[in-house]
Parts: sequence; structure tokens; C-alpha cells
Amino acid sequence: MGESESTPATAPVGGGLFARILMGILGLLLGLLMIAATLYRILAEFGRIDSSDIPDDIVNSLQILQALYYLVAAFCLAVIVSSIATFINSAWARKALLGSTGAMFVLLVGCGIYEYSIINELYGGHLADAEEIPWRMKPMTTFSMLMAYISLFFGGLIWLIDYLDRSRDVLHKR
Repeated sequence: MGESESTPATAPVGGGLFARILMGILGLLLGLLMIAATLYRILAEFGRIDSSDIPDDIVNSLQILQALYYLVAAFCLAVIVSSIATFINSAWARKALLGSTGAMFVLLVGCGIYEYSIINELYGGHLADAEEIPWRMKPMTTFSMLMAYISLFFGGLIWLIDYLDRSRDVLHKR
């Protein structure tokens, strides 16, 4: 006998009210913070791509990175929508929030790796040995990786709240 057969049709879909509200607030904060950082990156920093002092092979790579940031913006909107659905207590909202947060993290790590490869190409492949390179150009502190760390932190908090709420629900059903 499955769980869906034993619960009445009027039973609430999700867990506790506090866990839903906290997950929704964290998801909204994550989505709004990431969309602001993404728009800053697209508008302020990628606006200089048309400059003539940037080599052509770097310009092509920057355009690809800009397209990846547009994908990050789409995942930010998915996080915001699933956070709002978490407030409403939709059946799919928690899984969508966790999935979109995880997908955004993976995409940001990919952007960080790609961004580091662009920086490494700009410095001629000697970036790992150089000591005079600014901290923002190090592999683990590029803008994309900093955004990935923030996404991982918020995603971990959302997962932990969901996990603790599910274990509480299991204990109450016994």
C-alpha cells in the first residue's frame, strides 16, 4: 500500500508551515541575489565586449560566457517561481526548488571553470604559477565561483530544512 493511497485527499501536501516559509524565504533571497549579480555581470562587465582592445578569440569566449550567464538568469527565475510555489504549498514546489538550486550551482561551477580558462588563456597559460595576479583571477575566486559558493550555501540550507522537516514528518506518522 503506497503512501498516496493511505493519506486522505484533504491532507496537506508539504510538511510544517515554518519549514515551508523558511524554504520560500531562502529561495527568494537566493533567486533575487543571484539575478542581481547576474544582471550586474551581464550589463556592467559584458557591456565592454565590443571594445577594440580585446583579442578576437577572447571576445568569442566572452560571448559564450555571456550566454551561459543568461542561462543562470533563467535558473534564477526558476528558483524564484519555485520559492513562491513553496509558499503556496504546491506538491512539486520543494523538489523544484531543490532541483533548480542544484542545477544553478552546477551551471555556475561550469561558468567558473570556463571563466578561469579564459583568464588562463589571457595570461598565456602561466596563471597557476604567477604570484602577482589579483585575487579575483584565481581559480577559486572568480566571480562565477563566488556566485556558486553562495548558491551552494543557500541550497544546503534549503536541503537541510527539507531533510529535517521530512524526518519530523516520518516520526509523527509512526
